[in-house]
Amino acid sequence: MILYTGGLGQGKLTYVLERHKGSVFDGAKDDIADIGSYNIINKYNLLVKRLIAEGTDPLEFTKSVNADIVIGDEVGCGIVPVSKEDTIYRESVGRCMCLLAEKSEGVVRIICGMGMVIK
Repeated sequence: MILYTGGLGQGKLTYVLERHKGSVFDGAKDDIADIGSYNIINKYNLLVKRLIAEGTDPLEFTKSVNADIVIGDEVGCGIVPVSKEDTIYRESVGRCMCLLAEKSEGVVRIICGMGMVIK
């Protein structure tokens, strides 16, 4: 697995699709039951939000992820969330991304459409 991360709107999906072929799962809207049919998972942070909303432990779910490529936004920088729900979301995404990074053979941070290999 290779993990691609970076801020919102930094060109992560474009960067990935220029280098890898495959089918893309959209974590914001695609049916979670079908995730195994895709080799690229995009918007992992929004998938985590959906998992929390449906009562599924995102960390346990992340342990079973078996995709070639995972793409997710960094959500841990910036203003500290006011609501408990936003804090849970932010911490859950961070923990899931750490687990994915640990499992990955490579981690690339995308900034302004350019990749920086960090693992």
